Amino acid sequence: MLCAGSIDGEGRGTRATIAQNGPLAVRKIKEAVRERRAVRTKKRSESKNEIAREVMKSEDAKEGPRSFMEKRKPIYKGR
Repeated sequence: MLCAGSIDGEGRGTRATIAQNGPLAVRKIKEAVRERRAVRTKKRSESKNEIAREVMKSEDAKEGPRSFMEKRKPIYKGR
C-alpha cells in the first residue's frame, strides 16, 4: 500500500522528468490533453442533451405533469 508521502515523491519525480523536456513540447502536450478533455466533455454533453430530448418527447414526460395537475399518481407506460 502506498502512503501519501510516496505518492508526492513520485509526483515530484514525474514533474522533474517532464521539466527536462523541451518547453515547446511540454506546452503542446498540455494543450493536446486539455483539447482531448474538452472534446470528451463536449461529447458527453451532446449525448446527455440527446437523451434528454428523447425523454422530453415521450408520453411519460407529459404524463408526469398532467398527473400532478390532476392530483393523482402518474401512470407511466415507458413510451
